[in-house]
Amino acid sequence: MVLAALSATLLAVSAGTAASPQSVTISVSRPSVVFGNTVTLSGKVSDSKVGEKVEVLAEPSGASSFSTLTTVDTTAGGQWTDVVKPTIETSYQAKWKSATSSTVTVKVRPLITLTLVNLSTGTFSTKVTAARSFAGKFVLVQRLTSTGVTTLKKVTLDASSSASFRVRLHHGRSRLRVVMPTSQTAPGYITGMSKVLMVHR
Repeated sequence: MVLAALSATLLAVSAGTAASPQSVTISVSRPSVVFGNTVTLSGKVSDSKVGEKVEVLAEPSGASSFSTLTTVDTTAGGQWTDVVKPTIETSYQAKWKSATSSTVTVKVRPLITLTLVNLSTGTFSTKVTAARSFAGKFVLVQRLTSTGVTTLKKVTLDASSSASFRVRLHHGRSRLRVVMPTSQTAPGYITGMSKVLMVHR
């Protein structure tokens, strides 16, 4: 009986001191980014040690599986970080030893520029930049006022994902922007918009 009790106690102690399951976490600094910009991935390994190797895995839109993007070392407390520049909607995971983190996804907006070409004729140009062409897709030219947003015209992009167009400018100040809806950016991208261009006439 004494031996049995002693054995049970030893088993309980060894179970209590058994190594915790390995785990690694991942989080992202922001859920979406404009093409060409970066986001920061970060996380922690469960043993909280310095110098542990963490693999950062990526699966861009259109890919069928994750592949290793880079390997980073943990710092104090088992923390790790990595700066990434997704060119299209991309999912990320972290892998450490036998553990794989949950998945985070970063959505990407195309980069859209709006430029005044000629004030007297109200001519503008726009260009949409991403990892693929948007030839034949359209953008919406919008005017912003104190009462809201008005869509002035729909403009189709050429072979270089660019377009020139004219807008009838009011006297005084005009605030214009170009928007590309998700119906035109998908798959792989979400709605994009240029910075607001202020024009005085």
